[in-house]
Amino acid sequence: QYIEKSGYHSVVIRANSLDYGVPQIRKRVFFLGSRKDFKNNLPEKTHYNPTESNINIDTSKLRPYEGVGRFINKFSGKKYFEPQEIAALGTYYQELLAVPPGKNYIELVRRGNKKFKMGKRFWNFLLKLHPDKPSWTIPAQPGPWVGPFHWDSRRLRVPEMAAIQTFPDNYKFFGSRRSIQRQIGNAVPCLLGKAMIQFLL
Repeated sequence: QYIEKSGYHSVVIRANSLDYGVPQIRKRVFFLGSRKDFKNNLPEKTHYNPTESNINIDTSKLRPYEGVGRFINKFSGKKYFEPQEIAALGTYYQELLAVPPGKNYIELVRRGNKKFKMGKRFWNFLLKLHPDKPSWTIPAQPGPWVGPFHWDSRRLRVPEMAAIQTFPDNYKFFGSRRSIQRQIGNAVPCLLGKAMIQFLL
């Protein structure tokens, strides 16, 4: 009511970044206001889930969800090595090696690993990316064994996390490694933000 009394129209948008070309599951809520009426319009999605039934969607104008590999493979070389990516000296490294791409510790439990019990860990414990599938949400302050990890059984590099958030390759971050991860993890993915601004314009 306050918004309407102030002369604005408003709309609440519940968005998943996957629907706008971001290779990452990240759900966000946007509150937009405008002097003009939104007329029940919503931002146009650019991507869709090819594994689900899409009866009410014209998929001819959409692209399938993006796999994360296409965005981060270019940062795989030694040129981009970071000491913080090393997981080999950690407590659960052998278990991390045994987790298949796209799975987490639950897969180890299913295979008979007695070290863990189903449901006793957070779902992102030893969570590993699959190059052909979207990433899970990049956390701002992960624990030491909280994923997503790279499918090569290492922690993600800064340019990889930034690429998953669709930052431009030349974007510069400043601060400690912890601060940079927090900046990236707290950000709205660039392509998602762009979609919302284009809709508002």
